[in-house]
Amino acid sequence: MPKTLISEQPLLGKIAIYQVEGRIVDSKLSSIIIIEITTRSLSFISQLKFPLAQSVIYQLRTTIAGNDIELYGTIIQSMSRMGSNAHHYQFEFIMNSSRFIPLLDDDEVPRLLNKKVSILPMRSYKDERR
Repeated sequence: MPKTLISEQPLLGKIAIYQVEGRIVDSKLSSIIIIEITTRSLSFISQLKFPLAQSVIYQLRTTIAGNDIELYGTIIQSMSRMGSNAHHYQFEFIMNSSRFIPLLDDDEVPRLLNKKVSILPMRSYKDERR
């Protein structure tokens, strides 16, 4: 089971819809705040509502320890608090041989972040699973 890591300062990133039902689309990048990272997924907050569908592939960009990172994946979970504009999402990475995404042990994630991290459980929100 992957460890959940949270940085003391949230990591900023950008996300866009990259592909829908196999077709590449032209979508604007939207700002997000990355709040949790594991070796298989990450959680982020956005003011925008994103669709939960296996047919929608997202492109996510961020910078970690001075390295520009571009990830592709799907949003597998949406969590919201009643009365809040912020939407919390779980983003699962797509890993395949045509794109290089290093396979890391869970213990290596804090070293890459190069920041103090703590292991915390996922916060409880209203769960809107697919």
